[in-house]
Amino acid sequence: MSTIVQATTNVFTGKTVLASYIIEQVCKLPEFGVGWFYCKFGNNDKSTLLAVLRGVIAQLVKGNGQLYPHVLAAKNTTGDLKLVSDKVGKDLLTECLQVLEKTCIIIDGLDECDKDVRGEIISLFVRLVKERNKAIPGSLRILFVSTDEADIRKPLSKAVYLTLKSTDNFSEMQDYARTWGKRIQDLHSLTDQKTEEIVSEVMKRADGKHPALFGAT
Repeated sequence: MSTIVQATTNVFTGKTVLASYIIEQVCKLPEFGVGWFYCKFGNNDKSTLLAVLRGVIAQLVKGNGQLYPHVLAAKNTTGDLKLVSDKVGKDLLTECLQVLEKTCIIIDGLDECDKDVRGEIISLFVRLVKERNKAIPGSLRILFVSTDEADIRKPLSKAVYLTLKSTDNFSEMQDYARTWGKRIQDLHSLTDQKTEEIVSEVMKRADGKHPALFGAT
């Protein structure tokens, strides 16, 4: 199995819903440490390399208590618990990956970052995959989910390349929408009819007409 996969969609095929569904499924696999990040255009907290590093590391640490000492060591070095530089983030992520036996990282919306940032993100994770899998084959796997952009596709030319249409992941989007619809229903005491209307609207917006509504941001 390839260790890097690039899944491309058009703008409105519910890519974030798909990424969220994949994250939920991978998190059920106890052998994997899972880190993920949702990039967002125009938001500096969600469209830089440092933001990606912070998000991925935070998810890995949240799911794996053995990583806390490494975070604390980084804090003692920088004097700040929050990552303040790309270098510290890269070093800490490398340490985390060395501790974990198997890791899966999902990055959604890479196309929503500026082109120079995309290049930095791809370069870092391609290097990490090469280093980790040279030491332990199959220990690190990466999924990039984005629209199809030449500057993303070219440096990932050796990755498995998947092109998705809205019909390809319709059932997964529907399952995910229904799961979150039930959570919203329980939280706000909605009727079954109102909940079904919400799910129906989400599916319409993910079917090539509008951006999907569901998906962590």
